[in-house]
Amino acid sequence: MKSGRVIVALACAGLAIGCNGDDPTAPNGSVNNGGFGNQMLLVQGTVNVDEVTGGFLTEFRVNVWGRDGEPVTGADVTVEGNFAPISLQESVSEGSYSADLTGAASGTLRLTVDKDSMYVRDVVLGNIGIHAFVAPEAQDTVLANVPLIVRWVSDREAPFATLTTRDETFYNVADAGEYVVPDSLNPPRSNQRFELLRVNEVQIAGGLRGSYFRMEVLRKVEPVVVQEAQP
Repeated sequence: MKSGRVIVALACAGLAIGCNGDDPTAPNGSVNNGGFGNQMLLVQGTVNVDEVTGGFLTEFRVNVWGRDGEPVTGADVTVEGNFAPISLQESVSEGSYSADLTGAASGTLRLTVDKDSMYVRDVVLGNIGIHAFVAPEAQDTVLANVPLIVRWVSDREAPFATLTTRDETFYNVADAGEYVVPDSLNPPRSNQRFELLRVNEVQIAGGLRGSYFRMEVLRKVEPVVVQEAQP
């Protein structure tokens, strides 16, 4: 059994040109391709891009099962992008493979899983890049009990987004650069937090039902002071 994690250093390009190396553009879901395989593996892979002190961290996590539902050990799991191919290593949990990348993964992402005669290959996932909040920003003061416009900019438009505050979660948010929090869900708070999760996902065509390859990018801004208007 393989063990441990692979940590690879990668510099992230600025928002002006996009972390994927391209100019900011419209929806990137059209880049997705389910690849091919022999319908013998259930593969569920996630690329998580999180903000950390000093930059970003990309976590690759792939779980692999066989037709009988048993974890598949000793598989060759590889992710490629605008970086050297990364071979994910099997963790203590059988059938679970992982690797970490310092920085935000750039370029179109490709996943391949091979184990003896079982395989899933050339799964393509469009990179949605990172995003940044424009308003409100940390330490801002905004009015309570009125509609609050949350604004952000992103490298690429994601097919799905979710906005979460300390009071509510808003699903199926369009990654269009702004969302209006209703007045009834904008109560006074001295420590409001806004989290925006953007997602792109492709169903793996050559895998068993339920196979997918997904990218999730999460950023947050806090604290934001939400105060009632003065009489």
